[in-house]
Amino acid sequence: MFKKIKVLLAALVMLGAGSAFADDFDWSQCWCNYGGGIKEGNILVNIDGGINYVDLTYAGYNGFWFIPTVMVDVQYAKPIWKLPFAFGGYAGVRASGYKVYTYENGSYVYKDVSKFTIFGGAEASYHVMLPPKNLDVYAVNRIGFGIPIVSGSYAAPYVVTDFLDFNISFGANYFFSDNFGLNLELGAPVSKFGITLKF
Repeated sequence: MFKKIKVLLAALVMLGAGSAFADDFDWSQCWCNYGGGIKEGNILVNIDGGINYVDLTYAGYNGFWFIPTVMVDVQYAKPIWKLPFAFGGYAGVRASGYKVYTYENGSYVYKDVSKFTIFGGAEASYHVMLPPKNLDVYAVNRIGFGIPIVSGSYAAPYVVTDFLDFNISFGANYFFSDNFGLNLELGAPVSKFGITLKF
C-alpha cells in the first residue's frame, strides 16, 4: 500500500513540477479548497478501467483470465464547514476465471471456475488543492456491495465472499478544460485510470 502511495505522490510532483513552488500559491489554504477549478455544487463523473487485486490473487492458477474492472463514480461537491468534501456513489463490473485441479471419480481433472461480479455503493471524498491549478488531489472512502455470479464446472463449492466492500483509495484529477480531465486512482481492491467530467 505504501509503495502505491509513493508512486502516486511521485506522479503528482511530476505534474506540478513547473509551478509547484509558485510564489502566488497559498499553501496554508490548500487543505480547505478544491483543486482543478472544482467549486461547491459541481458534479464530478469518473469513468475508469482498472485492476481489481481480488481477481489477481488467482493469477498463478492454470487457465487464469480476467477482464479489467469498469467503474463509474458520480459525486456532488459539498463542503462541510471549510473542508472540501464530495459525496456520491459508484457502480461497476468485473470478471475473472481459472481452472481448478481436483480429484473426481478416481482421477485428477481440471475444472473451470468463472466469476462475474456487479458492485456498487456510496462514497465520500476529501479534496486538496495543490499546484498546478488544474490538479485536484483526493482521498476517497467507499462502502458498498459486490454480487458475484459464479459459473463453470467447479462452481458449486464456492460461496459468496465479496458481498460487502469497504476501501480507501488515493487519487488525482487533472483537468485540461473546465469540463474534461483525466483521473488516476490507486488503492485496494481497485486501482484505475480514465476520464473525469465536471458539470
